[in-house]
Formats: sequence, structure tokens, C-alpha cells
Amino acid sequence: MSGPGIHRRGWSLVATTLAALCVGLAFRRVFETREVLLVTGLSAIVPTLVVAACSGGPKRFVTDAERARATRPLWPSVVLSALAWLLVVSGTLFRDRAVGYVVPTPGGVRDIGAAVVNAPKSILTTVLPAPPDGELLVLVSVCVWVAAFASAELALRTATVSLPALPALLAVVVPVVLGVGGPGSNVAVMVALIGAIGLLLLIRAPQWRPATGTALVGAPIVVALACVAGLLGPDLPGTRDRRPPDLRDLVEPPPPQRLTGISPLDRISAWLMSPDQPMFSVDGPSAPDRYWRLTVLDRYDGSSWYPVRDLRATAGRVPDSPDGRPAVLTSVVDHVTLRDLGDIWLPTSDRPTGVDAPNLRLRVDPDSGVIASGSGLRPGTRYRIDARLPALDPDRLQYLPVAHDPANTVLPESDAVGRPIPALEALRAKAAVATSGSTFPYQQALRLAQWLRANHRYDISAVPGHSYRNLQFFLETSKEGTSEQFATAFAVMARTLNLPARVVVGFSAGREGANGVREVRSGDVLAWPEVEFEGVGWVPFFPTPGQATDTGARKQAPEQKAPANSTPAKPITRAEKDREIAGQSRSGPAPEPETPRSAHRARTRWELYAAAGVGVGVVGYLVSAWLGPVLARRRRRRGGPREQVIGAWRQIGDDLVGAGMRTSASLTVGDIAEYGATRLPSEAADRLPELAALVNDIAYGDRTIDQADADAAWRDRAIVAGAVRRLDGRPRAHVRAGHRMRPSSVALVFRSPDRGRE
Repeated sequence: MSGPGIHRRGWSLVATTLAALCVGLAFRRVFETREVLLVTGLSAIVPTLVVAACSGGPKRFVTDAERARATRPLWPSVVLSALAWLLVVSGTLFRDRAVGYVVPTPGGVRDIGAAVVNAPKSILTTVLPAPPDGELLVLVSVCVWVAAFASAELALRTATVSLPALPALLAVVVPVVLGVGGPGSNVAVMVALIGAIGLLLLIRAPQWRPATGTALVGAPIVVALACVAGLLGPDLPGTRDRRPPDLRDLVEPPPPQRLTGISPLDRISAWLMSPDQPMFSVDGPSAPDRYWRLTVLDRYDGSSWYPVRDLRATAGRVPDSPDGRPAVLTSVVDHVTLRDLGDIWLPTSDRPTGVDAPNLRLRVDPDSGVIASGSGLRPGTRYRIDARLPALDPDRLQYLPVAHDPANTVLPESDAVGRPIPALEALRAKAAVATSGSTFPYQQALRLAQWLRANHRYDISAVPGHSYRNLQFFLETSKEGTSEQFATAFAVMARTLNLPARVVVGFSAGREGANGVREVRSGDVLAWPEVEFEGVGWVPFFPTPGQATDTGARKQAPEQKAPANSTPAKPITRAEKDREIAGQSRSGPAPEPETPRSAHRARTRWELYAAAGVGVGVVGYLVSAWLGPVLARRRRRRGGPREQVIGAWRQIGDDLVGAGMRTSASLTVGDIAEYGATRLPSEAADRLPELAALVNDIAYGDRTIDQADADAAWRDRAIVAGAVRRLDGRPRAHVRAGHRMRPSSVALVFRSPDRGRE
């Protein structure tokens, strides 16, 4: 029997199982490693056992009759494997949709199917690592299960050496593509996969030497392959730093998260009127000048500011800021316990790097780093925050341009009937007066904050609201307001100056209590604006001159104290300004900065084209490989009787390749007939000598051939093909797959009709 022996086919299942395990572990950049271990283990082992049981395992056959009796079809293995997968998934990932936590209900089956279809897009719109939800982990189970099942079937039912490794190689593409941008590295996993494939090839290698010799020669080769993979792994796309084309750039983002409750900006006045309501407590190295960020409001329609809404699911990781961040000053870890805060927003320290909240379904806005919960927050909820506090350098900010961010400079210019809004024109005029004499964006923002502090008063009893008319009333008439009016007036006026601005709502550090735990109350609420600078990101400014005391009384102060990570108001001297202006006139205007997203697209555009070209080429090659034999068989049936007889013999040669015959240019007609006589049952083997003699007479003699001879030759070919399909109970299409993939077989699509040469 050609190909690997019966023992080697059985041991091949060990290698295919290891390769399937590597496919599951490659999802470690998509999920936390511990979350995929159980799913990966079950999905790699169970289908292998099902295949081994359904196939009866590899056997040694002595006669053709024994081989025919031992033939087992493929469909029972497919059906039983599908049922086993449903049971495993229902008992692990969808236990709430199964009867007795095992048997899925009809509705549960529909939910599982929908989850499989929706899982790729859901992962592509999730901040990695993704939450360990069953609707997402089901994709891990599908990929590993299909790889293990297909590899095991190919290992037991075919004689090819390398074909059983193909399913795992194809399946690992899924986690590599979905894991782009995720944490960690897949180098070790890829090395292990190469090692598993090398082990498979070693086990199934032709027995050209004793088993001991094969091991002595093959084991060093496998080790060498693993070492080469380890050296080249960091440079492969999708393993660590190198990025293959990111499908997230091509997938439409999810619809905006529907927010419930009242905007925190609209609750400031109410919280200030009841200042003793406990909001949350913080156990950590919180300094008195640290501020707690609740949410960011970046959209303004002339009446209200609205919180961020591009909230994506996350397991707790907050991605790095896309607009750049200043140098890190220090890393801190805080433990927060919620009291009566309510709503969906989680207080965080600046922009966190991660949030550990086991009982919450977290959402994150990738641009601002704001964290929210998928449902309302309950008193007593506790979570951990990891954050890095940046150090803002005023000397660097002095002459920096603002970021190119049109979305955060836009303002409604006209009312519903298209008329200009007078209040906006008044705010624009006020901004021009407040920043008169300033040249650079940072200086404009500082003077705007100073002008608001110097000309307006803080009063918790001021009329709430932040529409154009409210802000005009605040600036021109009452000149009293809470941080709501100061922050929103700054943001609107900054936008009239083409400074990208937004509003942040949060809390001051609160009061330190027993054991160093700081208690934050409703009276500590505060809003402040931020301006975005190129290469630095969002910089906070504090235009509010005072804030409420614990009793709710007004507290006047000449200037609100900024937190440690804010920018002090450092004036720009005239000499420095003149030098900078002179430098700009010599060097010309600075080029417009490229946004991180457009830069990433520019870097990966050629990779997308290359991947598309390779994909088209592979698909075209596979189609040609499968169409070649079909088109060749049709050509061989055409022509005169002589050409049809030669075509039938060529077709028999292709069929015998599926039975294990080695192709070679030195094979004669007699060699092919002799191989068929020893390999095929008698009803097919007895027809080959007479047909071989007829082919030789055509090639070397002058025998007359009529249509009856051609028809008889093709009937003999049909009998031979049927006998080949029944050999060993194995699907002969799979056995011939390697032969079809050869360039010579693909070339049959374009080759001229056979001329009868043998």
C-alpha cells in the first residue's frame, strides 16, 4: 500500500490535533489566553475522536474483498461531528439556551447560528481583547473544530503526506487577521504550528528508510524549521508589530450606542444644589489636585452638548490615544467604589490604560478613552483603574499648531430657516476681544480662560443651560454661572477661533477620609474644556474661577487651581514671538499634518493591493486545478476514433494516479496496465491488457480503428474509474488533489488536444 503506513496514519492524528490547538491559541490576540483554553481543547480533541470512531481507524488490508467490506462513507462522520459540536457549544458557551445545559433548544440553535455569522464583524468592531462572550468565542470553536475535523479525515482517508496540514494553515488566517492591533504576540504560537506541521510530515513521510532512521533524520529537520520560524516570526504580518491589512478600516462601525439617562453636563446644577450626596470613593494614590473624568462631550447643535457615542465593547483594555500623548509622568492604580453616581459613565483618572470590572459589560470610546457600562451602574460596584498621568510641557506647547480636527471645530451657523444666528456672531466677537493680541493657538486658549475668570463670577444658583442664547446671557448680562457655563462658553468661543475644543465633565479629588480613602461628593462636580494640539493631543484648561464648598455656598477665588497634569499659564514674551514669526517666514508654512488613520491607510494600501493580487492568483490557480481535468476529459472524448481511444487511455492513467500510482515520464503503456492489474479488482484489471495492446497498435502500427473501438475504450475507462473510487473506502478526489495541484495538471486547461503520443 502506497503512502504512509497504518501506524503512521494513526499517529498523524496527534500532529493534526496539535496543529488545531495552535489555531485556537492564535486567538490570544483577540481574547485573553485563559478564555480560549477550554474552548480550544474541546474543539481540537472531540472532533478527532469522532473521526477516529467513524472511520474505524487505519487498517491493513490483504485482499480487495476485505478492503471493499471495510469501506465506510464520509457522511456519518460529518453528521455526528456537527451534532457533537452543537452539544459541546451548548454545554460551554450557550448553557442558558439549552435544556439541562446540554441539549440546545430550537431557539438556541438559531442563536448559535446567528452568533457564528455575526462573530467576525462583532470582533472587528470591538476593542481587543474582546469580552469573553459566548457569541464571540463561538468563532474560536468553529475554526478549531473545522481544522481538527478536516485534518483528521484527510489523515485517515488519504495517502498524501502534506494535505492534512492544509486545514490548520487555512484556519489560522482567521485569528491572525482578526487579531491585528491586539495585545501580545503570536510568534510562539506560529513556531508551535510550524513544529506541529513538521511533525505531521515526519510521521507521514514515505518509508524509504526504517522508522529509527526516519526519526534520526527528520527530528533535526523539524527542530531546524521551528528555529527558523522563531527567528522570522517577529517579521511575519500579524505576529507582533508588523500589521497586515486591517479589516477594521473596511468594516462599517456599529451604530452609535444608545445612551440612557440625563447628560452629566445637565446634572451639574442639581448636584451642586445637593452637594453632600456621595458619588464614589477612591482607594489609591490620589493627590488633592487630581481630577476625575466622567465623560467627554464633543458634539454641539447650538442648544446642547452631547456625550461621545462611538462606544465599543471591550474586556477592559483602553487603546492608545490616536492623536498622540505627551511623555508619561507616572503610572497609578486606583480602586473605585461607586455610591449614588448612577447612569452609565465610570469615573476614571485621565485616560486609563485598562479597567478591571468583572461584573460589568464595559464599553469604551477609542478616541477619548471614556469608559461606560452597558447597563446602569449600581451602588457598591467596585473596579480597578490603571492609568498613566502625562506631563504637559508648556515650553513645547508655546508654538504648537492645533490638530487638524474639523469635527471638533464645527458650529451650527444658521437656524432652521437658514438665517444666521445672532448669538453666535456675538460669541465670535467676544472671543476676538478676549484673545486680542495673541498669535499662537496655545496663547489664544490661555487668554480666553484668563478673560473668563477675570470678567465672570462663579455662582451655583446661576440659571443652568448652555445654548447660544444661554451663553450670550451669561457673558453679557448675568456674568454668573457654574462650571457648566464657563466650560461650554470656552469651548464654543474656542471653536469660533478654529481651535478644536470639547467639554469634559468630572469631579475634583474630593475629601480624604479614613485609611487614605478619598470620598467624592456631588458638590465636587466640575466641567472643564480641552483643546487639541498637534502631536500632544487634548490639553485641559480651567476657566472656572471658583467652585462650591461642601455646604453649597459660593466660593470665590481669583483663579481655579489646575491639576498636576494640566498646563500652567506661562506667558509668551514679545521677543520669543518675534523670533518664532521670523523663523516661520524663512521656512514657510508648515505642511498639514497627516492624521493617524490616513497615515495607517497609506502604509497599508500597497499591502491591500498585494493581498488582493495574491488572493486572485490563488483562487484562479485552484479553479484551474479543478477545471483542468474536467476540460481535458471532454477534449479526449472529441475527435476521431483513434484520438478517442488515446484519450480514454490517458484518462485511465489519471484515474490510476488516484489509486496511488506514481507519475513518471518513463512509464510505458505496459507499466500502467501492470500497475492496474495488481491494484484493481479483476472486473477492471482484466480489461487493461487488451486496451493497452490497442493503444500500442495505434501508436506503432497501422491498425484500423472504428467508432465501436472508441466506445468500448471509454466503457472500459468507466469501469476502471468506478473501481478506483471504491478502493479502501477513501474519497479518490482527495487522493488526486495533490496531482491536480501540479502545474502540469493546471496546464491542461490551455493545452491543445491530445495527439496520441505515449
